[in-house]
Amino acid sequence: MSTISDPSTTGKSVGAATGFTNDVASSAPWVGDYDGLVNGSAEAASKSAARTYMNTFKGETAAHIIYSKLLEHNVEVVNGYSGGAILPLLDQFHQHHPRHGETKKIRWITNSNESSSGHVAEGIAKSSTEPRDGKLAAGIVVATSGPGATNLVTPITDAMCDGVPLIVLCGQAATTAPQDAFQSAPAVDIMRPVTKWSYQIKSAAEVPFAMDYAFYVSRHGRPGPVFIDLPKDLQIQQLTDELVEKFLGGLGSYTDDMEHNRRNDNEFVRLIPETTAIHLGPSDTGLSFQVDKAGELKPVESGHDAYHLDHHNTDTIYMGVDYAKIYEQTDGRKMGKLGAKDGLMKEMVGLIKNAKRPFIIAGQGANDASEELMELAETLQIPVATTLHALGTFDERHPLATNMMGMHGHATPNYLVQDCDLLICIGSRFDDRIIGRPSDFIPAARQASKEGRGGVIHVDVRFSENAKQVKPDYFVHTTGKKFLQAVNAAIRADPPKDTRRTREWVKRKQSLEKEFPVKINKYPQVTYTVQDDEGNTQVVKRSKMCCQGVIYEMNRQLLETGKIDDSIFSTGVGIHQMAAAQLITWTQPRQMLSSGSLGTMGVSTGYCMGAKLANPTKICISIDGDGSFNMTFTELKTIGEEKIPVKLLILDNESQMMVEYWQRLFHDERYIAVRNKSPKYVTLASAFGIKGIYCESQEELPEKMRQFLFDYDDEPVLFHVRIERTPCLPMVAPGQPLDNMILTDEDFEVDLSAAPS
Repeated sequence: MSTISDPSTTGKSVGAATGFTNDVASSAPWVGDYDGLVNGSAEAASKSAARTYMNTFKGETAAHIIYSKLLEHNVEVVNGYSGGAILPLLDQFHQHHPRHGETKKIRWITNSNESSSGHVAEGIAKSSTEPRDGKLAAGIVVATSGPGATNLVTPITDAMCDGVPLIVLCGQAATTAPQDAFQSAPAVDIMRPVTKWSYQIKSAAEVPFAMDYAFYVSRHGRPGPVFIDLPKDLQIQQLTDELVEKFLGGLGSYTDDMEHNRRNDNEFVRLIPETTAIHLGPSDTGLSFQVDKAGELKPVESGHDAYHLDHHNTDTIYMGVDYAKIYEQTDGRKMGKLGAKDGLMKEMVGLIKNAKRPFIIAGQGANDASEELMELAETLQIPVATTLHALGTFDERHPLATNMMGMHGHATPNYLVQDCDLLICIGSRFDDRIIGRPSDFIPAARQASKEGRGGVIHVDVRFSENAKQVKPDYFVHTTGKKFLQAVNAAIRADPPKDTRRTREWVKRKQSLEKEFPVKINKYPQVTYTVQDDEGNTQVVKRSKMCCQGVIYEMNRQLLETGKIDDSIFSTGVGIHQMAAAQLITWTQPRQMLSSGSLGTMGVSTGYCMGAKLANPTKICISIDGDGSFNMTFTELKTIGEEKIPVKLLILDNESQMMVEYWQRLFHDERYIAVRNKSPKYVTLASAFGIKGIYCESQEELPEKMRQFLFDYDDEPVLFHVRIERTPCLPMVAPGQPLDNMILTDEDFEVDLSAAPS
């Protein structure tokens, strides 16, 4: 087996910030054959280990090796679409391929288009973790060259923006094909700006390294997408002794001369002189590894640049850092070790224990530390807000939960964060959607910092986030889980003497919640005369519905039946997305799957499919608007074919209401490109063999919602609900401070220079 193990337990240093040392041979976890060293040659040992590593796959084609690697990394489902340039790899997935025999087979799913393949893979990745290390599992996409690859730009960018591990394997015209051959495209160059690593395979000998590296890079540091381009002729190239020796003989070196390294960036695998390590990837965005006897690539540090520090967290506390000089600054900067008994650790914990108005923002980086987060909040009675991607990491049934903050967040956390004396931000990058106007963010905490009684503690796995948006008093370069474990341990060892200091602060939180709830429009009953199927007329009273009211009813039924913990929700982008974030009671980490940073419409159906494929025992509900659903409803074909039992809720107001509201505020109600003519979604669903339910009045909603949620456990169902056009409030207008919120649907003046996005 040839995989990459967790660096937190195996990583050692091969180099310093300004160069490389040869101490790896004695200090790193090298367990290769030292008896095989030639005249003490570390290079020979590296090549010997690499040869053993590659020989595991001798006789296999590159396509065969790729499939083997997917199995090694516990991949169970692959989404994609066919095409001539990817046929050799695609053939590996056939259920009757001779390679399989009685061994486990990966489930192949053909989507309606490559873009949807990417979104389904994102749904798998967003909602599932690997048992061996607790990190997000990588979603896998296979597609052909040319348009197959370019159709994947949006899901790849979406994954990059939201930190989703994705591995995209695309065919490419053969290396012998003429320039501008059929369905060829510069895919590697196209994908490079929107991936963590984009590379074209040059030999079957590279494939074992490339696949293991792809899984490592996509899942470690801040997760993200990797793109691998596979020329068709190399997919059928066989790994032979001759090819192995040719590959090893051509290995270049990765030295402390960065200009030399960059000139040779076409080489994916390079030896690090005087060490038993190899460098994989580009000079500025690559990492270093060793190969052990078990055939595992073990990560080792080889620098203190941005990329290495973003992938090897140092468990270090920093103080007094200037963002413009975060990698070379020494003057005025203090450092301490997380978990130490003294120094910056003691100072930081003292600040946390003594704060009178502390506040926690839990971001995506806290999703694997919900228990530790709860312990800290309960011990010190600290209110907790979450970002969009962290919804559920702090159970919103808890009295200290303030729910989502930010542009469309609840009013309570927005007011509290502006008045807190100590802000503890765990695993969030201070996105513009959560801080409002930067110059007016957290004024009370800034003042408390000047007076030495508060400030900002920022925890992030990426060193490059240090002081990037908000300058912290303490930046902790570690994972959210490690930070919380260390702080909780310190507090247990020395509990605070004043256990009542946040009592008034918590009362303020409770008062704000009563004063500023999320409001739901109520509509009066209207009398109608209707005909039944037999032509009989009757008089009925019906009330219209709004987006918020439908989501509230869904949440109520899931809570009352005790099913909320067993549910996963996906959304598109728009009013329905923010209303879901506001009104669902989030109770579990990774319960909300949504496109945050890129704001990609049309993702909800794919995300929901991926969540159900990865979590078959969960209730997986897509909450979508008609605008978003119209972009990708071709996936009804895949749902029907594969019988994926997802629940699709379509909130139909025949509008892109969020943009329409901005046109109302900023463009004198000149509405353009925001109105839809929706189809009969129930009829559309039935065309693909999917059950459909329709609702157009509040009186019908409870019973039809019950049917939608609980009557179709083993089959897909679509619920089309006709709603009115209503804005999503509260809302922080663009360019305004976080506590300057639009709370009611009224006309008012806005800053026309602060264009919304």
